[in-house]
Amino acid sequence: MTADYIAFHAAERPDALAVVNDGREITFAQFSRDIRKFTAALREFELPRGARALIDCEDVYAHWLLRFAFERLGVVTATSSLPQDPASLPFLRSFALLLSEKDSPPEIAAHQYRITPQWLREILASDRVDDAPGPAERPADPLRILHTSGTTGTAKRVLYSRRIHDRSIEKVMWLVGFTHRSRYLQALPLGVGGPTACMRAGGTVVIESRMTAAQAIVAHGVTHTTLPPIALKQVLDELPAGFIKPDKLTILSLGAKVSGALRDKAISRLATEVCDLYGTNEAGFVSSIRGIAEIGAVWPGVEVEVVDEQERPLPYGALGRIRVRTDCMVEGYLDDPEATARAFRDGWFYAGDLGTLHDARRLQVLGRSDDVLNIGWSKFLPEMLEDLVLKFAAVGDVGVCSLPNADGIDEIAVAVSDPHGGREELLERVTRAFRSFQVGNFKVLIVDRIPRNANGKIERNRLKDAAARMTRAP
Repeated sequence: MTADYIAFHAAERPDALAVVNDGREITFAQFSRDIRKFTAALREFELPRGARALIDCEDVYAHWLLRFAFERLGVVTATSSLPQDPASLPFLRSFALLLSEKDSPPEIAAHQYRITPQWLREILASDRVDDAPGPAERPADPLRILHTSGTTGTAKRVLYSRRIHDRSIEKVMWLVGFTHRSRYLQALPLGVGGPTACMRAGGTVVIESRMTAAQAIVAHGVTHTTLPPIALKQVLDELPAGFIKPDKLTILSLGAKVSGALRDKAISRLATEVCDLYGTNEAGFVSSIRGIAEIGAVWPGVEVEVVDEQERPLPYGALGRIRVRTDCMVEGYLDDPEATARAFRDGWFYAGDLGTLHDARRLQVLGRSDDVLNIGWSKFLPEMLEDLVLKFAAVGDVGVCSLPNADGIDEIAVAVSDPHGGREELLERVTRAFRSFQVGNFKVLIVDRIPRNANGKIERNRLKDAAARMTRAP
């Protein structure tokens, strides 16, 4: 477990920096001691092995301490802002304990405890540490509950065993090559893979809320960070004119494909290397793209097929639906047999993505199968059109969907935020972007923001609803 790695580094290099939390330096010795203090505090809740605890805590360091302490006690954790929809209540009631920074309605969970700054300070100031051995670690033990992205429908949940969790972290460590000299910037809220892999390798994780990501990268000598494409674009757009590119920085990106133009700009102005990751919570990472390549390399422990509508494997070079089999794959969704039956069949996970397999180890992912736009006699992937708009028009963000016109015929709607220049210039640039495609009539809508989830994926249903409301408005 991660606490054991931290304890190892505390014994070997006690004064080495494990975390820099808004300027506060925390050594591995202190980190290990804090985890044991939290273990002592959480043991008082008397949760049995395998019980579930929900952590709703935005303080990143406190969140890590709670999660790693629960791991030592054999308690399953989930991290989430509390959902408001009634459909989530049965899931929330399955937790033996809810720890939250906010007051929560009593019907959400039977046993709730408020995370307050005073409670956290009291634990950290205490002399009580828990050095008792935890329950014996078993590969099949349940460890973490994760949420799927839910970008095209209701978010679902998967349960990671200790084996799947550890294997996932090991593969991130292998791909990135973290060492004790690595410095990882926590740019995603409560991300797990990157920071945990860096900690296990003995590197330093930087939490920084006082400055921009670019400023933090320079100020802390950051060597690695994770940024979805939209966050990467925002960082690049905010770089000052005289910004000096760091000597060495690897940017991991996930949630959506990094366009060639965005990758080139990142390499030119900020990063030494951009690594574009493709994967799912259901199956782990599947492939990755480094450098100027357009086609991903399939990871070890992963088998990929591209199939037709009848689930028959297609030859190399053909476009079809992606299905995968991995050594980090769960068996289904929690408490959702219907969704499990749709996505998990005959040992394969059907990711819902379209792509082309060029050979057994080279996969080109093109977009979501359920996002395909049927316009007239042609089909388009919205990601392709979005990349074109970003290439030709100066906008903060863009999302493309289809909407029926007055005659009930689908047309393309292009939603953009923060456009530079006037509406006529924007329309002219979008028209130029689409000139090589028979897209027919299209609408350009200016919105405050494009709806995206925490990983940067566009929430297509919300985008379509917002676009529909704007076109209906008088």
